[in-house]
Amino acid sequence: MRLNKTDLKKILYDFNSFSNRLIQADFHDYTDALRKYLNFIDSTPIIIDYITDCGTCEMDVEEEVKIVQNSFGRMIFSLGDTEEEEVRNVYAVLKYLVETNNPIYQAIAMGYSSSTKYQDKIKGFNERFVMVLIDHIERYLTKVGIDMGLDDKVEYNVTVQNGQAIIATDNATVTATNNIGIETSELKNLILAVQETSASLSLEDQKSVSEYVQVIETEVMAERPKKAMIRTALNGLRAVKGITEFGAAVASLIEFFSPLL
Repeated sequence: MRLNKTDLKKILYDFNSFSNRLIQADFHDYTDALRKYLNFIDSTPIIIDYITDCGTCEMDVEEEVKIVQNSFGRMIFSLGDTEEEEVRNVYAVLKYLVETNNPIYQAIAMGYSSSTKYQDKIKGFNERFVMVLIDHIERYLTKVGIDMGLDDKVEYNVTVQNGQAIIATDNATVTATNNIGIETSELKNLILAVQETSASLSLEDQKSVSEYVQVIETEVMAERPKKAMIRTALNGLRAVKGITEFGAAVASLIEFFSPLL
């Protein structure tokens, strides 16, 4: 998927719009609004890649739904202990509720509000369950935007000590990292090849290439690299059309990351 800053802004706008529509939906229309919300997520690669990267839901969703539904308000869904668990668990439950055309407000949402009004129960369900997924996605997209908005080109100073890559940017403190398990010096050469061969592209495409490269460089140096962000940046580079040399450089970079992604 080709993605630049303008594309990301549009995705953020649409995401906020669909999220607001879901949160404000009348309880009669809630399942339909949720279906449209999930269709948007599933059709937006940068979002569904993030959710997929959080792993597969390990709980028995069908059984969990039955337990909550038959508890008449005494039980609510388990979220999990980590960000990844929260994302994949909430998403899996919402998908199942939509696929089974569950009315949600009649039983599922009963435990999320002490009010007897259906609309209040849906409001509680949104605030305590659905918003967990919305907040994680919004924060993720915001971080992608921050990374894509960096204007300074990152230069690596690379040395090796005890088999570990030591990486530092210009004027930065040198830190050791092997969090993503790659050969950093080889990556530096591959990125340099992409940058050099992009010189023949249009100014807009050169800007896009620079943004994608910045995302990759930032994630490689991160304490907890997000594979979904790297994958999105690589897909963006793949979508840029250029001379044969540029295509070959991008293909080599993608091949370098393929065992990890």
